[in-house]
Amino acid sequence: MATMIDIVASIIIGGMMLGIMLKLNGNAAQNVYLNSGEVACQQNLVNQAQILETDFRRIGYCSDYTNIQDETKVIISADTASIKFVADIDQNGIMDTIYYYLGAASQLNATADPRDKILYRVVNSVTPTGSDAGITRFYLVYFDVTGDTIPCPVSSTNLPLITDIELNLNIENTSIDSSQIYAYWRQERLAIPNIKNR
Repeated sequence: MATMIDIVASIIIGGMMLGIMLKLNGNAAQNVYLNSGEVACQQNLVNQAQILETDFRRIGYCSDYTNIQDETKVIISADTASIKFVADIDQNGIMDTIYYYLGAASQLNATADPRDKILYRVVNSVTPTGSDAGITRFYLVYFDVTGDTIPCPVSSTNLPLITDIELNLNIENTSIDSSQIYAYWRQERLAIPNIKNR
């Protein structure tokens, strides 16, 4: 009888140990999945931020000084989720027109996240190229030389007043529908060096 109790107790303890091991394995797999999603999300954010910063710092820039435009006309249009400006992006001495705008969430059905959108970049009215890196928010704030916020959409009379831009970018993981895996980037008061001398 004692042998039977020992066998039953061993089975119960072994079953509990097996259950604990399976739970630990499941938690470890979930952590690996979430951490890899977090790393991918942050890598997407860094890539997008570098492209945006590079392009925005070139507003009004031209490698050939004879082709530099009037600094009051380098920003063509500006709103909270779009901006159009001129810059010599490819550094060939010719001014390019660059247009950034955020598409609708309905345009991106291939990802698991229903909130992500495509951030489009159009250079010289060529077919838009988009980034589907999980962007859920692209928000711009414009400032004048005194640091006051310029209301959006920016009117044509206020476009020449823009000297600084605040860039806000939210990116979520595209492989799962989770608002828990996201990255946020804000470039506070990105000074535009080519139009700063107003």
